Amino acid sequence: MISSFLNNVNDEDNVTNIKLIRKNNYPYVFIWIIYYAWVVVFTTWWTASPLIDHNYGTEIRNIIHAVNLISSAVFIFILKKERFVEYARIGSVMVVVSAAIFLISQNPAFSAVAAIITAIFIGFINISILIPFVFILNNTEKFYAVVTSNILINILSYAKDAFGNGNLQIVPQIGSFVILVAGLSCVLFFNKKDSCFDDTENNVYMPKRVYITLIINCIFAIICKGMAKGILNIAVTGSEFKLLNLYYLGGVIGCILYFFIYKLTKKAIHLSWNLTFGFIIMGLLCFSFIDQIQEIIILFALFLGAGSTMGMVNMYYILGVIGKKYNNIKYVRYSILFIGICGGLSGVLIGNLIYEINVFNVSIIASIISASSMILFLIISPILTNIYYSDEWVDDSQKAEIDNERIYMFKKYSLSKREIEVCKLLLKGYTMRQISAIISISYSTVNTYCTSLYRKLGINSRTELLIIFKDYPINIIKNSTH
Repeated sequence: MISSFLNNVNDEDNVTNIKLIRKNNYPYVFIWIIYYAWVVVFTTWWTASPLIDHNYGTEIRNIIHAVNLISSAVFIFILKKERFVEYARIGSVMVVVSAAIFLISQNPAFSAVAAIITAIFIGFINISILIPFVFILNNTEKFYAVVTSNILINILSYAKDAFGNGNLQIVPQIGSFVILVAGLSCVLFFNKKDSCFDDTENNVYMPKRVYITLIINCIFAIICKGMAKGILNIAVTGSEFKLLNLYYLGGVIGCILYFFIYKLTKKAIHLSWNLTFGFIIMGLLCFSFIDQIQEIIILFALFLGAGSTMGMVNMYYILGVIGKKYNNIKYVRYSILFIGICGGLSGVLIGNLIYEINVFNVSIIASIISASSMILFLIISPILTNIYYSDEWVDDSQKAEIDNERIYMFKKYSLSKREIEVCKLLLKGYTMRQISAIISISYSTVNTYCTSLYRKLGINSRTELLIIFKDYPINIIKNSTH
């Protein structure tokens, strides 16, 4: 056990090895860190303080956040990924101009229109920088982009609130614009040569069970970023403690924990999700007992901050890993749809409803419901572990580079998706009857797929199959439950 631990620490291919960040990809990493932090801190409802109303006020933030989520979900289905450089530059100009108009305009109606235009093009840029994030960056670059951006989010959120009162209100406004321009200036260094993507995604097989990750993302967005945020806002307005500062501190702690999970442990994805939901459970349960112990609200804020931030990091990192592993734009599209519309927009609406009602008993009920949902998640966690660790992308998530050779080795034989699935199971040592049970088709159908598979490969036995795919990893533990 100690030997395994030390090997993981010293592994040069570990995703946390910062030396593996490539200089030519700095612009894509920096824009994700700076611009993404700007969007979350200055335009979303997630970081809107119920105590301070400056820059984009809370009501405007609700509109901008909703339009941004909808815009991102629409553009991911429209924009062509090979034109991301052009899109990023056009969107950057539009956001900077509309944001400047909003800041200097004295007309409320004109400012509102400028804010909506800003939100639309925020969604436009979101997709333009998501494409290189998924399809160009290696895992180490993705890892540091999402972890660092979330640390910056918590630091900027603290600074924004600290300078949000009295004569210093202008500081967040000017600072917001400076950060925006600094982040978007990275598009000047985007390389059009990077937009020459391998257009083979429709031929790459991705197991359908991978889409379960979308459901987890949706649950996280609704409960952690929606309901929990509404409860946090209620707590902030009625507490003598500086809960938001504690919440931001919890977020930084969550990022540090996430780093060490990937640095020091195996099965990091499973552990990070368990900690994410575990922190949220503990936070909401603490809130349920503040009548008896008022000081426990401090733990509520810390746990909530750590869980929410770890979840955001995990959500986008996994999206990047899976999208590149399978070269699958469809998965990326569905991810944004689930994160933005099904999870994000629903979460914002539910969270606002909880805060507007502002009835203590309602928040207690919400806490219990949320905690119950999280406990249910932990109960089904072993099932998710079994599903996760039967897929190749999970192993790649802790390595610096994605290994696509295992997928593309099947492509040259023109195998169908089902034939690839049967082939992989044969390589892992399953019998045809076991395969029939695993993928829920009849034995005769499996036999038909095997016959077709052998014909395309020009072989007559499993021994020959093993010889052809000798580089395919077969030392994978068999799944006993399907």
